[in-house]
Amino acid sequence: MTELTPAQRCVAHARTLLGAKWRHRGRKPWAIDCIGLVVLSVAAGGIQMRDRTNYGREPWKDGLRQELIDHFGPPIEGDWHPGDIALIRFQDHPEPGHVGIIADYAFGGLSLIHSYSLVSVTEHRIDENWLAAIIEVYRPWQ
Repeated sequence: MTELTPAQRCVAHARTLLGAKWRHRGRKPWAIDCIGLVVLSVAAGGIQMRDRTNYGREPWKDGLRQELIDHFGPPIEGDWHPGDIALIRFQDHPEPGHVGIIADYAFGGLSLIHSYSLVSVTEHRIDENWLAAIIEVYRPWQ
């Protein structure tokens, strides 16, 4: 049996949390927010992030982007790979305020695993709408 790479362990851990309810600042397998999902999943891959939970529900002064840069360096250029971290800005918000983990979609292509307040931890194909919302991608496994 082949050992999983750190990126594969990250994706596998994120998938164990599918269906967990969204909870602001949550870090439990049954209640987790988007950055909590990233923090716990990259830890499963071997990277410990500083896990601050003193943030508001709305982004402030581009703090989420700065945290990703501080941990993973500048955003990557080029192809995305499973285990990469997506920074997301929704159309009705002036700055990015959501993150997810890029994964390999079961039916080909890439998917996004994220803790979404309107759903829960979910995984779905990255379609045109999500592609437009992903503004930067970071690679922890460099």
